[in-house]
Amino acid sequence: GIPQLPCAKALYNYEGKEPGDLKFSKGDIIILRRQVDDNWYHGEVNGVHGFFPTNFVQIIKPLPQPPPQCKALYDFEVKDKEADKDCLPFAKDDVLTVIRRVDENWAEGMLADKIGIFPISYVE
Repeated sequence: GIPQLPCAKALYNYEGKEPGDLKFSKGDIIILRRQVDDNWYHGEVNGVHGFFPTNFVQIIKPLPQPPPQCKALYDFEVKDKEADKDCLPFAKDDVLTVIRRVDENWAEGMLADKIGIFPISYVE
């Protein structure tokens, strides 16, 4: 069967070096909870949670990728509500979820429950 949860198979035994590390044996299936960075995961084996190095496992089902986000550098206001009805207004420091790139200058994004397009030059 196909695993439902993101998981990995242990390639080697891992004893752990620090408190909070996840100990496991070669062949164990580890449920992946989150990726800490390029070298470490946080996962679970038999109800025990802990950290382990990515190079000790083979990923069977990867964690879902979070949607890309960007931060507003400036306010983006809509002047003409009718003409600009497809635009997504936002304030400086708002964090937008990026849905897709529209063209070289515009992207489509979401802020709270609103979806619209915005100029890429206004965000980082």
